[in-house]
Amino acid sequence: MNAPVSFGISHLAPLWGEFHARYPDVELSIDLSDRLVDIVEEGFDMAIRIATLQSSTLVSRRITSTRLIACASPDYIATHGSPAKPEDLASHRIIGYSNFTTGNDWPFEGPEGATSVRVRPWMYANNGETCCGAALADQGIVLQPGFLVHKDLDAGRLVELMPAYRSTELGVYAVYPTRKFVTPKVSALVDYLVSAFPGAL
Repeated sequence: MNAPVSFGISHLAPLWGEFHARYPDVELSIDLSDRLVDIVEEGFDMAIRIATLQSSTLVSRRITSTRLIACASPDYIATHGSPAKPEDLASHRIIGYSNFTTGNDWPFEGPEGATSVRVRPWMYANNGETCCGAALADQGIVLQPGFLVHKDLDAGRLVELMPAYRSTELGVYAVYPTRKFVTPKVSALVDYLVSAFPGAL
């Protein structure tokens, strides 16, 4: 199976021991990559996608969800101030995630409804942990999923910005090729993952 790097390390890796105990005859081969793999062409039985899924020939099952959160370090905020609304992001140092489907357009839902702001990152990374590492080093504002930043938010190392403006909620999905009969190993893994996660991360 394929999964995003950060999610695979932080949330999936701790589950494999219990899955193996339940299904000792299933052999796992985990490929961690943040690129969008072609499941059929590359021979994967399934993949984990964190996205707003578009229509597809793939079968998908929602495992959990996570929300994108704009945040920065306390020292960054002390030096550069805190944006009050999404439009203020244009004058801030931005750390961009290069795999966003919306590119440099960051979407938010606020008191006035839906809005989107074009940001101009001073750096890009194709890995969320790298983006967060730069934010923790006081280098700018990131927009990253809650599952990745919640510990730093809880510890005060990062601070959520513009709490009145919520960004996109993403589904965490198991996706696999359309076929009349799903193999027992895929069914077992998907069922296990659904049972292992809460309603939202």
